[in-house]
Amino acid sequence: MSTQIDRLTELAKEDPKRQFYSIAHMITPEALYAAFRGLRKKASAGVDGVTYDMYERDAARNIQALYERLKNGKYQAQPLRRVYIRKEDGKQRPLSIPALEDKIVQKATAEILNAIYEQNFLDCSYGFRPGRGQHQALDEVRRVICTRPTGWILDLDVTAYFDSIVRQQLMELIEKRVRDGSVLRLIRKWIQAGVIEEGRLLVSETGTGQGQTISPLLANIYLHYVLDEWFENEVKPRLRGQAHEIRFADDAVLCFQYKEDAVRVMEVLPKRFAKYGLTLHPEKTRLVEFGRYAEANAKRQGKKPCTLDILGFTHVCARSRKGKFTVHVRTMKKRFKRGLKRQAPGSLPILRSTDELPKYPEVLSGGLSYLEEVAQPAHSWQRDDVGEI
Repeated sequence: MSTQIDRLTELAKEDPKRQFYSIAHMITPEALYAAFRGLRKKASAGVDGVTYDMYERDAARNIQALYERLKNGKYQAQPLRRVYIRKEDGKQRPLSIPALEDKIVQKATAEILNAIYEQNFLDCSYGFRPGRGQHQALDEVRRVICTRPTGWILDLDVTAYFDSIVRQQLMELIEKRVRDGSVLRLIRKWIQAGVIEEGRLLVSETGTGQGQTISPLLANIYLHYVLDEWFENEVKPRLRGQAHEIRFADDAVLCFQYKEDAVRVMEVLPKRFAKYGLTLHPEKTRLVEFGRYAEANAKRQGKKPCTLDILGFTHVCARSRKGKFTVHVRTMKKRFKRGLKRQAPGSLPILRSTDELPKYPEVLSGGLSYLEEVAQPAHSWQRDDVGEI
């Protein structure tokens, strides 16, 4: 399988416009078994109630039976199980949990599709990609602000992105690279499966079902064409100054040298997104002056310099000890308070004077070690530090 994936990667890299008509044969029993082993063992079960442990008891036979159904065209995607998680603003985010066998087939298919589309995705994209993540995106934001002529930032947020993707347009974009009918039919089955909520089957006309194993890849493909490629090839050549994009899934920041460029892009973006069924969040999408001269300009106007919230962190314009411009990053207040509540759900501790504090060297050294750990520069963080999204 790895040899086939490597060859697929080479072909996709050789010709960015090459179309692939025969890749379904790469979904072998071995590929399905590897996908099964790559699933989270404690993940929630789908509508059929089958868990990882239950499936593992006779994994070889189950995988072979699944492969035969795929081979004979008898495989059917099961409806998704709808659950809700609370968002920071108090609202609830719907998640769609697929059945275990659907997860397996989706993961094996995503492995193949990733080999193709990774050759197309631009460097500005960081979400749900191999070897990339939140920390790399934050590092890039800081690098662009500190080392490039950045004066204005357009912070983008798409309303209900995963639920708003137009399926027909998504399939048309996928077909730019993948023309294998078997693979395309699988994708259509997954995005049209519907959800079970309170015992009822609900079917929608749009969306990919946030929570499915294949959804992050499909969402990246959609925004690659809708935003990334469009901004790089059509927008940037028409601007007066420099511009940069950093995107993590459906959260993106566009950095501009001049305000006039930022305003022009902000005016045309809603039209561009509406063409593909997407809407920018009216409150979370905003244009702010942020960069090397933002602090001085704000002082002249008698205002506080703007801060920027990106991927759970607040960015603040600041000066280093040597007086050079830099950006300080801290956890957003909402997330910080939420973390405190998780760590200490009971009442707050009583404050004591320093005379009452324990005088144990090991306590002090332990605290120092912790501070040294969390004070590491962003580029030294590991992918596992982010946590699972």
